[in-house]
Amino acid sequence: MGRVREGVAVIGAGNWGSSLAAGVVAAGIPLLEVVVRGAPKQGAKFSDRAAVTWETAKLDARVIWLCVPDGQIAAVSARIAARRSDLRGQLAVHSSGALTIAALEAVSKSGAGVGGIAPVFSFPTRVPVPLRNVMFAVEPGPGQSRNMAALVRRLGGKPLRLSSENKGLYHAAATMASPLLVSELQAAVTTAELAGLSSREAHAVVGVLATATLRNFMTRSPERSFSGAFARGDAETVELHLRTLLKHPNLRGVYLALARNAVQSLPVRNRPRLERVLASPVSKRRVRD
Repeated sequence: MGRVREGVAVIGAGNWGSSLAAGVVAAGIPLLEVVVRGAPKQGAKFSDRAAVTWETAKLDARVIWLCVPDGQIAAVSARIAARRSDLRGQLAVHSSGALTIAALEAVSKSGAGVGGIAPVFSFPTRVPVPLRNVMFAVEPGPGQSRNMAALVRRLGGKPLRLSSENKGLYHAAATMASPLLVSELQAAVTTAELAGLSSREAHAVVGVLATATLRNFMTRSPERSFSGAFARGDAETVELHLRTLLKHPNLRGVYLALARNAVQSLPVRNRPRLERVLASPVSKRRVRD
């Protein structure tokens, strides 16, 4: 077994990698290296250590944390194993919320412990985001449950354990809660603009309603946050919405998907009538009328 140094090596300096590197330093954990593609940029440093290239990386940290796109994890795992054939005593971690530890097969075969630690947060830029109190979805490899939970807690985070077989469902939920939520809000803004509001007015209307709804959702129950035409069972209003959206099939599809879920899973009145409205085609003639 090669010499192993206590600390963390971060592979990749994108949005998440930048926040992780800063979080490691903030937690007082030795940041041994940040491996980047190509030549390190002038002044691109994390703590007091310059970023390193693959050619100069030692890859001897106790924890090697892969912060690369999902499609690159398996290849980077193989590259690490090719550079350092004996990884016993080391822990290799990836941060994919969707892929399982199977993507780390190459380093596992070289003796490394493996796991997945995905932050339950959004990192839209390379400006570091503090990690204290951030939840992390943890998928531990064999014998690594305690080590990985301890690592998350040392970063100031909160571990949330996941099994490999349920990771796809977890990531679908996370996608609906963040990027697809943005998609839904953008659809609402676009619909408001089609109604004649300016972009600024549309964003203001959607922002006020969405902010209040999210606050109610988080502080109350989903059922007690639900209001409007569906909660009232106002089928005529829902039918009006669908008629006016006929000329905008993409927006209509968004509305229908969300409406069908609401009727199925939230407290609505007049459910049979609402189901018929959502299932029935609406004629274009009625739109013109």
